[in-house]
Amino acid sequence: MDLNELALRYEKLGSQLSEQYYNQNAGLAYDRELMKKLAQQLTEISKEFLEKFANPRSMYLASIGTIAEAERLEVELDFHDQRMESISTERHRIDGKKVNWGNWRQFNSQIDNAQERKQVFDEFVAKAPSIAKHVEERMRITREVYRQYGLTPLDSYLELEQISYDKLIGLLEKLGDGAKQTFLGGAALLAPQVLHKATTEYYDDFYTWRGRIYKPLDNYLKEKNPLNEVLQLLTNLGFDPSTINVDGKDRPNKSPSASCWGIQIPNDVRILYRKVSPFPDFGSLFHEFGHAIHGKSALPNDSVWKRYIVPMSVAETFSILIESIIENPLFLRQDLKLKEKAVTEIVDRVRFMNLAFLTFYAANSIMKMEFWKRNYTVDQAAKRWQELTKRFFIETPGNYWILHHVMPNYDMYSPSYVIASVRVAAMKERLSNNHGEAWWRELEAGNFIEQLAQTRGEFDIKSWKLDPDVYLTEQKSLNFLA
Repeated sequence: MDLNELALRYEKLGSQLSEQYYNQNAGLAYDRELMKKLAQQLTEISKEFLEKFANPRSMYLASIGTIAEAERLEVELDFHDQRMESISTERHRIDGKKVNWGNWRQFNSQIDNAQERKQVFDEFVAKAPSIAKHVEERMRITREVYRQYGLTPLDSYLELEQISYDKLIGLLEKLGDGAKQTFLGGAALLAPQVLHKATTEYYDDFYTWRGRIYKPLDNYLKEKNPLNEVLQLLTNLGFDPSTINVDGKDRPNKSPSASCWGIQIPNDVRILYRKVSPFPDFGSLFHEFGHAIHGKSALPNDSVWKRYIVPMSVAETFSILIESIIENPLFLRQDLKLKEKAVTEIVDRVRFMNLAFLTFYAANSIMKMEFWKRNYTVDQAAKRWQELTKRFFIETPGNYWILHHVMPNYDMYSPSYVIASVRVAAMKERLSNNHGEAWWRELEAGNFIEQLAQTRGEFDIKSWKLDPDVYLTEQKSLNFLA
């Protein structure tokens, strides 16, 4: 097969496999044997590409990743199933169901008794070693595949992101260190109301805060439908979101994390989410629809590698851009028609959570970078992650990382959220300068976003300066700390 034939075959098989992964994450029936067969066929295609071609470079790197993904498929399937089954407790229930990894965040959001939350956290962390062997094997397979091509997943990540190891570490350290004290100061004031206890502690993870901090605002938002609001917003920008399939049903084995699936880009793009509480649901849907319009904006006749092989921080850029609109005071005041008290509270709490995100993801990101550079075992990674949480966040038992939905599931992804958040600050400044303070109502702004989104794998990373000071200054402006 020539290059284009290989690429189209790669797309077809990848789309079929993505649908099975989608079903798995949706809590629907999926075919393990079909997944194995598709993964093997993808491996054959990828190996043929690597034997015949060195360019396009993005396709070369993606092919290595595809082989690694295929070879670890069975381990990942076992990990998914075991995590749902093993990370569970008979001592606590939510909506009549036992608490497990899939509904843990909902439990933390709904249960005010801090001791009950602590009991579940401690039990789940204690059980994490029971699934660690799957993570260890997953990472071993990946390491071995990349080694055959003289690379690591970190090498591939940094090349696609066009950033050096030292520069990225420096960015993460500056953001994490810069956010910590303001985060802890805010946490000390908010803990009695949000956590129902005097202080924040190790078991009050990022997702516990996120699921609870907006509860006092429920009365402001209970009449608002986040799905309708994001559909209207994107329509105002000139997009057609009606072609995006949204699954909001609650199923026992459905992933707790909202997600967007580009099954066949740009024609088949889907969103999964589980309701938690009003404001987090706004955040989840705005974020995932940002991913969705990024996928839907791709030009169907562009190459497979341009449409599908996108630097991870670019994949997060459009989702974070759209999500950021819900922290804009003008949007809250004029579009959602909220009163000033609600606007101030929302802006403060979103910025506080952005600081929590920076502290938590500085630890996550640096650990995963070091994981590949220093060849950590799972236990060494746990020890290092605990050290990093002590530096940036609050010291947390190291085995928590095995329970996270990103760190054990991806080779390299965590830094992408941080890079994208800093990039979005520059994008918002340009949108505001060129299209007005309420740029999300302007078709020309939508055209600008769509043109950027169309570039997909050819997004001009270097044209957007990563300025941590601009992003930190905005997030640290908390009225309740003034």
